[in-house]
Amino acid sequence: MRIQIAVLTGLLSTGVQAHPGHDHQSIMSDPIHLLTALAIAGVALVGFVVLRNRRNKNKIEEK
Repeated sequence: MRIQIAVLTGLLSTGVQAHPGHDHQSIMSDPIHLLTALAIAGVALVGFVVLRNRRNKNKIEEK
């Protein structure tokens, strides 16, 4: 439970999200944000697949 609270606090903290030197007027700003979002989604997807495979493997071993 402590880890979940720490992660939630870190994600919601404005100080953690602030980053200097970020130019939103640049032509590359939108593609960089899109690639970042895709990278985060990819990591989440890999985590989901690994957990699902691990669960299925445990169910097969229990039988």
